[in-house]
Order: sequence, then C-alpha cells, then structure tokens
Amino acid sequence: MRIAPSETIVGQPALTMRKLFRERRGRIWDESLVEHVLGVDFKTAKRIIHDLASEGYIQRAEVSREGVYENSIKGNSLAMASAAKPIKRERAEKKLEEFLQRVKTVNDSDYFLYKVQTVVVFGSFLTGKEFLNDIDVAIKLVPRLDDREEFGKLSDERINEALRGGRIFSNITEMIAWPQTEVRRYLKARSRVISLHDTDDGVLQACESRVIYRRC
Repeated sequence: MRIAPSETIVGQPALTMRKLFRERRGRIWDESLVEHVLGVDFKTAKRIIHDLASEGYIQRAEVSREGVYENSIKGNSLAMASAAKPIKRERAEKKLEEFLQRVKTVNDSDYFLYKVQTVVVFGSFLTGKEFLNDIDVAIKLVPRLDDREEFGKLSDERINEALRGGRIFSNITEMIAWPQTEVRRYLKARSRVISLHDTDDGVLQACESRVIYRRC
C-alpha cells in the first residue's frame, strides 16, 4: 500500500494517520487516543472514529465495554504503507537480495539474540508490475537459545546495555522487545523500500504470499 504525503484519510493528513495506526498495531484504542495524537477535541475524535469504522480501517475490539476499537486488516495495511516514490523492479530485486544477505548475517552472528526462521514476501512484488511501491516482507523470529533462563539473562543484559547507552523506551513492552527490535532494525537497515511485517500479521491472509527463506 502506498500513500502520498498530500493525501488525507477521513479528513486528516495520511502520514499522521499512518503514525496513529502504527502505534495501535496489536493494541486497542478509543477517542481519547485520537484526541491525544491528533490534537482534536472529543467531538472531532468521535467523528474520526466513526468515519474510520465506516471505511473499514478499524473494527470493534473484543472487550467488554463499547466504543473501543482495534486495527482491521485494512488499518494494519495503512500502518505499514509507504510514502516513498515507486521503484523499478530491478532495484527492488536487488534490495530484496541485500535483505536476505542481512538475514544470513543475523543467523550466523552470535551477537543477535534472535534468529530469522522464515521470510515471506507478499504484495506487489509478486505481481508483474515494472514499478513497485515497496517490498512487503514478513519475518518470523525465534530465540537463539533454547535455555529460557540463560536467554532471559542475556536479554536483560542487552536491555541494560541499551539503557546505559542512552536509549529511552516509551514503555515496558518496548523495553522487553528490544532484543527483537535490534534484529528488525538491522534487517530493515533504514530502507524506505523494505516494509517489514510479522508472519502472523493478518494482512498476509488477504493476499498472495511466498516463502523465500526458511531456516532448517
């Protein structure tokens, strides 16, 4: 999925809405979140919620109270949308090859605490289009060690190392996930061409996909 910087979604800047949906992936959100992120009043936030639900970007969350929503598949697609200019297939193929080289580096390295078990490509890359918006890649990460206690100790050490280095985590979930985040950051290599997902992302169920790497 590609969005233009000048585009709007339910009357709001598309890039701002993409940020909102990225923050909510795997989490529930309501009007108060929209008020905070978009800087609007409650009435406007309620309208935005209604419009997003009407257009299929969000769906009612499976919780007891009403008015609480979660990203739909369409919403998660927006979260991962690219604002980069389309690229030629030849360049995309080279970028994917470089990505797989980084996968090999991760799996061969003793530094990273997670290994890449599976890589799946999906979306426009599997079409015959000459120009692509981005390369949609999904990965499955698994712990490098089977010993949970030892793995936990190494994870704590890696997190403390990041804290000593000045890294600031916005919440405990982000901090605990740091060993995985390190792998993802290395694999993405700040590339605007690579759109990175998890293999359990619901968006994969709505399109063709192909496994291009599986670690034995």
